[in-house]
Amino acid sequence: MLGLDSKILGIHARLKELHYSAPNMDIHKLTDEFIGELLEFEDKVMENLQPMPGIGFVGVGELHPEVPEESTFMDVLVSVRGMIADLKKQAGDAVMYSGIVSIVDDFFATVNKYIYLVKIVEK
Repeated sequence: MLGLDSKILGIHARLKELHYSAPNMDIHKLTDEFIGELLEFEDKVMENLQPMPGIGFVGVGELHPEVPEESTFMDVLVSVRGMIADLKKQAGDAVMYSGIVSIVDDFFATVNKYIYLVKIVEK
């Protein structure tokens, strides 16, 4: 669980860099909007994971952001899509992860939407 949140926090940091250095206003706005979507996803997933057996709560000082190597908005989006696909595979068919899988499914569609929007902007 900490690994997931550390990845998301690192992605957030990279996206802020990309937001501030965006090559045009469209990418600037899209990164800003996506950051909000990412943080909402993080909050929903982490709040649903914490009560799971064997997971527990996150303590102060336990999170260590892992900033991804990807250096473009599109590459970060594709990486995020892979990360959430892996998360869904890990959850499998376990009924206790049903709510989390629903959150992941919704966010997967959101990521795909942003990939589509960035492709349009970059034409």
